[in-house]
Amino acid sequence: MAALAATPGNIKPLKVCILWHMHQPDYLDPISGQTLLPWTWLHGVKDYGEMLDTIVETDARVTVNLVPSLLEQLERYSNGTDHDRWLDILSRKPEELADTERQFMVEHFFSVNEETQILAHTRYHELFRQRGKGARPDALNFNEQDLLDLQVWFLLAWTGHYLRQKSTLVAKLLQQGTHFREEQKQQLLSCCNDEVKRVLQFHRQLEESGQIEISVTPYAHPILPLLCDLHTAQEASPGLPLPAATFRYPEDARLQVREGLKTAERIFGQRQRGMWPAEGGVSEAAVTILAEEGALWGATDEDILARSLNGGLSDRSKLYQPYEYNGLPLLFRDRELSDRIGFLYASWDGKEAVKDLLQRLHTIARLAPGGTVAIILDGENCWERYPDNGYPFLRDLYLSLNLAPDLQMETVQEALSHSEPRHLDRLAPGSWIRSDFTTWVGHSEENLAWELLHQARQDTVTNEIHHALEHPDEPLTDLVRELLRAEGSDWFWWYGDEHASAQAEIFDQLFRRHLEGLYQLQGLSAPAHLFKAIKPVSVKAAGFEPTACFTPEIDGLVGDYFEWLAAGCIELSVGGAMYASRESLQKLHYGYDAANLYFRIDQIAMIRRLAGQKGIFEIRLMIKELFYIRYNLSNNILEICRNGQVLASGEAASDQVLEMAVPLDKLELHPGDMVTLSCHVYKDKRENGRWPTEGSASFCYRGAVLDEENWLV
Repeated sequence: MAALAATPGNIKPLKVCILWHMHQPDYLDPISGQTLLPWTWLHGVKDYGEMLDTIVETDARVTVNLVPSLLEQLERYSNGTDHDRWLDILSRKPEELADTERQFMVEHFFSVNEETQILAHTRYHELFRQRGKGARPDALNFNEQDLLDLQVWFLLAWTGHYLRQKSTLVAKLLQQGTHFREEQKQQLLSCCNDEVKRVLQFHRQLEESGQIEISVTPYAHPILPLLCDLHTAQEASPGLPLPAATFRYPEDARLQVREGLKTAERIFGQRQRGMWPAEGGVSEAAVTILAEEGALWGATDEDILARSLNGGLSDRSKLYQPYEYNGLPLLFRDRELSDRIGFLYASWDGKEAVKDLLQRLHTIARLAPGGTVAIILDGENCWERYPDNGYPFLRDLYLSLNLAPDLQMETVQEALSHSEPRHLDRLAPGSWIRSDFTTWVGHSEENLAWELLHQARQDTVTNEIHHALEHPDEPLTDLVRELLRAEGSDWFWWYGDEHASAQAEIFDQLFRRHLEGLYQLQGLSAPAHLFKAIKPVSVKAAGFEPTACFTPEIDGLVGDYFEWLAAGCIELSVGGAMYASRESLQKLHYGYDAANLYFRIDQIAMIRRLAGQKGIFEIRLMIKELFYIRYNLSNNILEICRNGQVLASGEAASDQVLEMAVPLDKLELHPGDMVTLSCHVYKDKRENGRWPTEGSASFCYRGAVLDEENWLV
């Protein structure tokens, strides 16, 4: 594509609006109070501040879009109130780690780009080969020095260009490569924490100086058109299967927009700003809400414009101007240019990539003199595939744009202030992915998730949303905030067959935990279906069944060898990343006679440590309904509960072991019934342990038939 030798005298500069979208969902588990995934912190080390460093170095002008759920996490990391399980493992000496945590490290501390970070560093590559590529690598192959080196290399792999240049510590560790010391790791952690802490202030500083514009997304990154009316998905995709429940809550969409703007105002000091709707998802109803709530502008993908205009975009010049619908100025991104940065140029020579992009921009400048081109894409995830975290490409791109007389970098609001938007009579619904909503609804897993969200909202939320809308100066209640988080798009992203992740089960679990949190905040028992994975669990608990009915003495003592000899056993410590707990509940022994169901836990000392003096150990039994078997460690009381009501008391004792007897008549068990279960420890009303860590265990209750079967054998 030939470039035009442009001069200021023969062409009006093309306004180039680059918007970097920075987004992570809130990984805080509302039940345990733990942060389950570290991506916000890691991108805070490698990307958020470093993107601004390059902007400052090159005197670029861009728009940075920040999702409020990301901002709140950065605040927690900065003020030290975030309890991140990954960082907890990183911060501790290898010799202090439990076997489950060592296994977790070996499974997950290679979560970086293999080509640019693992293969490029000799020692990291050695450890990677030592790990192997199996789904369940064996941590026994790693000694304590290996594990310490792995901790340090995981951190080093998540450092960016500027940190590697300006930090003598990082440069020294990269050069050293191996046999790191604990004090070096602690220094590196401190350095990384400092990098995360500067992110928010750095953004404030650059916005105040006018070098960047900060836009936001509705609070929890929801797909606004689907909140307004889930049937909008069928407008974009006729015939798409939808959930049976009618999900139509435009008031939720309005509150998501309002709270997004309020969060930005609280952190950056200004409410009025533009909005990139999550995934570029728009509809006429959603855009109307953006306008009514005071958003300065919105944006989405070019194909939405093509579907909104009579004749589409056969004349490409129509793309390079702002539009307006129902009072809201709109930009439509150039998909080709945006996707080249996001998906193509990482494999190119950096200078050739910049040359190609500039040539394309020069062509657009000739096609639409004085027009506006929007380049909008993810601003954090693509750089791991680029050499040196994208620095050479970005630096050359910004400098080249500044030098081109026919191109002028502007923020979105600057470009809009210099243009007169063209009115749209209609706005087609869709997103920046295939111009529809099939990424988040239509698959059976996605549809089930929407139905569970709908049911939880009906069960727990009454007039709280309307109260929040009518009293905008009041802070949101925990219940409303929890609902907004449950409506985020990320949970639905990982359902279905389209996307794969080693942490997909955690996203499933987090979504259901947010729904569970709604019930908990209202003092209600969560329904049984929230404890069953929406996405099929790949790891299942193992064990063996009882060989006969038996009746143990409930005294908490290891007595007669034959007392529990006939018991069945369920292995609870099978894998999963939901909890990389320091201690893992290994086994649950169980059995029954004609009157009771019996359980025995041998690791009672561990339970006491996790629960504290007044904690609760709980077994959840799903039969036809969900039962909670709750043992109070402070008074030895065992209660059988259902639907928030105590049905009966059982018998329990804890000394050397914990033994429990649960009356069968309250459980309404019949021979042949399948029982699924999970074990939980609560400390100060917060979950502090769950086994199996993902999914549930199960056994078949055979009743008196068990003795008959064994007699016949």
